[in-house]
Amino acid sequence: MKRPRSSIPWFRFGSVPWGTVYLMQARNRPDLFKVGFTKRKTITRRAEINRIANDDMKIVQTITMPWAYVCEQSVLRRFRSSWFRRGDVRGSEWFKLRRNETMKHVSNRIERVARKTQRLAMWKCSWPKGYVPRVKRF
Repeated sequence: MKRPRSSIPWFRFGSVPWGTVYLMQARNRPDLFKVGFTKRKTITRRAEINRIANDDMKIVQTITMPWAYVCEQSVLRRFRSSWFRRGDVRGSEWFKLRRNETMKHVSNRIERVARKTQRLAMWKCSWPKGYVPRVKRF
């Protein structure tokens, strides 16, 4: 499978890459969460993660938008830069909540990055006209 672009190009008027940025939380460890990107249905991805990680994950938030992979990479860069979030052996997309932090704080941060990605794509003339990202909280 071809990997999506990790940056937004200038003047992309034709088809732009779409996808979904998701936020999932482990039910048995409420302080553990995963941020990821998929082009498939999020429910399918959750079932795959549950099978592979041998865990019970719940979907907290999804954001369907153009340039979702760029948004996800930006979110991951920010979370990986914090030493306090690291510590799970499952991979580089799994993080821990900080003390006194809730999933609402994390989902708000992801929404801010999605809006920033949208503004950047609009500035570079690479955003579909009239489209607004679809945000769902569960």
